[in-house]
Amino acid sequence: MKKSLIVLAALGAFVSVASAQSSVTMYGRVDLSVNKGVGQKAKNLSNGSGSRLGLRGVEDLGGGMSAFFNIEHRFDADTGAGQGIATRMWGARSLVGLQGGFGKVSLGREYTTAFLGSQLVADPWGWDTVVSATPGTGLNQALTGGGIARVRNDSSVTYNFAASGFSFGAQIAEATDAINNFNKKPFNFSVGYAAGPLALNLGYEKTGVVGAAAGKWTTFGASYNLGMVKLGAFIGTGTTDANAKNKSYMLTAVAPMGQGELRGSFGKLTSDGAGAAPKVDAAKGFAVGYHYALSKRTTLYTDYVRNTAVATEKAGYDFGIKHNF
Repeated sequence: MKKSLIVLAALGAFVSVASAQSSVTMYGRVDLSVNKGVGQKAKNLSNGSGSRLGLRGVEDLGGGMSAFFNIEHRFDADTGAGQGIATRMWGARSLVGLQGGFGKVSLGREYTTAFLGSQLVADPWGWDTVVSATPGTGLNQALTGGGIARVRNDSSVTYNFAASGFSFGAQIAEATDAINNFNKKPFNFSVGYAAGPLALNLGYEKTGVVGAAAGKWTTFGASYNLGMVKLGAFIGTGTTDANAKNKSYMLTAVAPMGQGELRGSFGKLTSDGAGAAPKVDAAKGFAVGYHYALSKRTTLYTDYVRNTAVATEKAGYDFGIKHNF
């Protein structure tokens, strides 16, 4: 009984502290679909996107400046198992920083600015579902990431600034830490502009991993919203660690339809190997999908993708439900 009272008292104290921190928010997502990924024969019940649980908060420091933090855990909703490296609790984000009129500076594990500012926004699926390799080989992840992009960097310093339609971000990370051992420090930046229906973005990334060459990836994207449909175009070019020259393009369209939206994309990624290695299609195909909003938080979706560059099982599909909280 005494132990129970102690536990209840501790929980009560925690709730009181948490309530006092009104700027701290718990959030998350649970997303599951019945699917078959590109390159897979098996039908699955698995994540359609990264199911997650996170905490984020902001503290007003006065004078227009505030401190912030964000920690986020990813997991497989069908089993509850954690995603990524087993020793990581906060595999998606783990950062703290300051923001104000000067912009936003964060320290820790964070998405690259090239990914958030250029690669991710080009994909109507946002790197989710079977279209972007969740699960399977997918298509759009390869087209926008080029088989080179790192998506996140550990032990990084990230700066972002936005004003009057312009945005800029830059990031540099440690080459070595408790997990990584790169040859050079990873570096990336992005530049964007949005005015009315037009949006433009540029991204550049050096991975820090050096094999025969240093991995690097440059991307450019543009979109224009016509009202009835939003059209987009994307190109990427770079060099892999094996010194292969990769190039990609992707054309996209997103159209509102009822309480949902119809999505479509088409593109190709080619890889020209070093020396006598032949030029090949690393990814090529199209994707279509319809995502229906039951509410602001809950979405039903279905997608179909075909990647003709894979040897077998070139098609993938899913039927899923996603709930954000």
